[in-house]
Amino acid sequence: MMARLTLLVLVLALSACGFQLRGEARLPAAMQKTWLATPDDSTAFVRELTLVLRANGVDLQSRPAAGTAELRIHAERLRSEALTIAAGARVREFVLIFDVEFELLDGDGNVLIPRETLRLTRDYSFDEQEILAATREEEFLRNDLRQGMAAQMLRRLEAL
Repeated sequence: MMARLTLLVLVLALSACGFQLRGEARLPAAMQKTWLATPDDSTAFVRELTLVLRANGVDLQSRPAAGTAELRIHAERLRSEALTIAAGARVREFVLIFDVEFELLDGDGNVLIPRETLRLTRDYSFDEQEILAATREEEFLRNDLRQGMAAQMLRRLEAL
């Protein structure tokens, strides 16, 4: 009885605060059929974006066609820069910076989102004694940036 009462209180509290599970994105109707135009469609980010778009009901086309929206990825850049340098000119922290430049056109060629750049960053510590761990952490953060960028781009498209 107590467990049921606790569960009921939790459900009421969650519904009262406006909590709602994130469902499918509400993308513009113009994107129902979309051609994803990229300089390189084999990158990890493009694969991630493809999965996210398909999971949200976008019918991705293999080539441009009349009445098909065009999501153009002009550039994607993932780079690492030194963030802090300790004594002896040794880097202690790095920052990963991921930029994606894109634009969206509808099926008639009208610009829905003019060319813009989205940026995500993640920083991490580097310990020379733990090079293998630092390398793994960097790869994990690179994957996290790709997934985060795909989600951020989806939110930007949804904001139309």
